Amino acid sequence: MLQETVIDEVDRQLVNALQIFPRISWMQLGKILGYDATTLARRWSRLRDAGLAWTVCYQQPEHLAVDLPAMALIEVDVRAGQREQVVAALTPLEEIIEIDRTSGARDLLLTVVHSSIATADAFVAASIAGVPGIRATRTRFARTLYKDGARSHLDVLPPEMLNALRRAAEGFAGEPSAPTPLLVSVMRCLLADARRPASEIAAELGHSVTSITRAIHRLFGSAWFTAKTDFAHHALGYTTAASLWYRVPSSELNAVGASVAAAPGVRMSAAILDRMNLAITVWLRHTQDLESLLMRIEHAHPRIELCETWLIPSVAKRSGAVLTEDGRFSHQISTSHALAPVGAQTRTR
Repeated sequence: MLQETVIDEVDRQLVNALQIFPRISWMQLGKILGYDATTLARRWSRLRDAGLAWTVCYQQPEHLAVDLPAMALIEVDVRAGQREQVVAALTPLEEIIEIDRTSGARDLLLTVVHSSIATADAFVAASIAGVPGIRATRTRFARTLYKDGARSHLDVLPPEMLNALRRAAEGFAGEPSAPTPLLVSVMRCLLADARRPASEIAAELGHSVTSITRAIHRLFGSAWFTAKTDFAHHALGYTTAASLWYRVPSSELNAVGASVAAAPGVRMSAAILDRMNLAITVWLRHTQDLESLLMRIEHAHPRIELCETWLIPSVAKRSGAVLTEDGRFSHQISTSHALAPVGAQTRTR
């Protein structure tokens, strides 16, 4: 359980605002939210120091002229009493970007990103299946990602504030750019803190503050780059997380996947190459909200079939961020898709 920490409405608004525009200045954000800039900076420092909120950055390969990496969802069965030692062995592997502790027939659900289906399969066989304590693994590959955590927000701000934040973000973004060596180097410096000052990065990389500032603006204007603000979901009022697995008629899969992605509480929605061909991850404020969500989805899409529901009692790793047992940020592990080499695996047009 999380140690008691006072999280109020100002904290929620702050996190929500930084989800929309992670790099907004405190002065600008104070004008939008109506709070003193110093107060907001102090609150963010408190949330970060307590591991209750953090930022991560990574590439979005689907926006690059490169071969898309393979994303696999892997069920893991663990021998009795050995789950945590298995988690400890898997957590450092950079190809594993998420580790969920799950209910039911499996013990863990892993999200793995690799360069291809073949290399992902080889990685599972060589680096996961043989870990002491693992009894069995089952791999399902994703075909299309309709929504990921970067587009999942708290939704506590009124429309006028959201619009002001989006306008500020658009004004901050520079001209889009391909991932040059300098931009990738700057992105590496932002991996663990999207708000890191340009002056610190300039000193580390040996460039002028002006060139680094320009590079940061270009990053935020490029579709292949994502910076997101995440949080300890239990601490901010989400008591229930679950993984839902559906069977959808093939002709309706893309429409249903995109539609479900827009439903409140849905954090991830992906088409899967499997008999159960739609996987959804949800965060909900109350357990009873799960039944309401299932009914809304069934009502909106009567031809789909719910095959399995797994509760997720806790998360060990999310978007490369290693979490403590009570869901707080511990440290960041660079992920393969975050650090993809510039120009790697260029696709033939």
